[in-house]
Amino acid sequence: MEKADSSREDSKWATLDRNILAIIFDKLDIMDITMGASRVCIYWFLVSHNITLWNTIDLSKFQHKGKNVIYKYRVDDEVEEALRFSNLLIKMSHFFFNFCEVKGIKLRNLLIEITKLSRTAPKNLFFNFYSNIKKQDLMFVAERMPNIEKLALPVSWSLCNAVNSFRFAFSQWKNLKTLIMAHNDFFIWPYTFEFRVVGENCSNLNNLKIMGYLDNKDAVEIVRYLQSLKRLSLQCSLVTVEGVLSLIRGLENLVIFNVTHCKYLDYNPITMNIIVQAATQKLEKFIICSENDCKVCKDRPNVLRLHGFYEKSWCNDEIKELEF
Repeated sequence: MEKADSSREDSKWATLDRNILAIIFDKLDIMDITMGASRVCIYWFLVSHNITLWNTIDLSKFQHKGKNVIYKYRVDDEVEEALRFSNLLIKMSHFFFNFCEVKGIKLRNLLIEITKLSRTAPKNLFFNFYSNIKKQDLMFVAERMPNIEKLALPVSWSLCNAVNSFRFAFSQWKNLKTLIMAHNDFFIWPYTFEFRVVGENCSNLNNLKIMGYLDNKDAVEIVRYLQSLKRLSLQCSLVTVEGVLSLIRGLENLVIFNVTHCKYLDYNPITMNIIVQAATQKLEKFIICSENDCKVCKDRPNVLRLHGFYEKSWCNDEIKELEF
């Protein structure tokens, strides 16, 4: 009798209204849906294709171990409250523990699994700061997710000088409005990114954040190819006074500029006053901190420990459009 009741209850879950299931799935992580809910039964698999679930692909919270993405299962209070169905929690719990807590998955394979369900729906894509994105991964994502409007992309050694891959990727992302980039490998400094490939393809780009190293050549390229920029952040970066001045004076549409926690390679008080004066005369908002009084700047680690320093600022910024 108990077995029959259980069978009827499973049947109810299999025929629950799709819109209700979609609301439930929306409270889950991407990995919960991709590797869990979508594999429970054919009905849940079909619901997992609902485009409302795939507006944002957020991989920033997943741990990385070597080439693998490690996901630790969780059902937090918010999820539990939203579900309020103990049997569903138990069913999903067993499935997730069997797959996700024991194994890791290569980033490329995870992207393949996600795009099977998301199709071309995603508009926001956020990678983990430590993601080891290869050329093939970049091109795959661009081809499968062409409607991206906000992108957080770390540049590691494997993408150094991958001009053709970047050119293809940004040629797909015509709707890109916000780009967040970081060098997550200090061994590639002073590698410079070719902003030309972005400017030639992404005419709607209004918001840009760069973390890492920005020299005078980069500043000149940004001014030349990214005149659509309205908001720019160099938070925590290594910069030059000349480069910062070039950006202030050259970007005609720039209204907000964030240079908090930057380290100037050619710092002196006189030139810093020139920067502040130029910025306050032209910009609506210029965000700066005092190197002498700022605790973050004082605690800035040496180059061998910069990974953790940058990681803390990866998702955060004083410009709200550059947060995720």
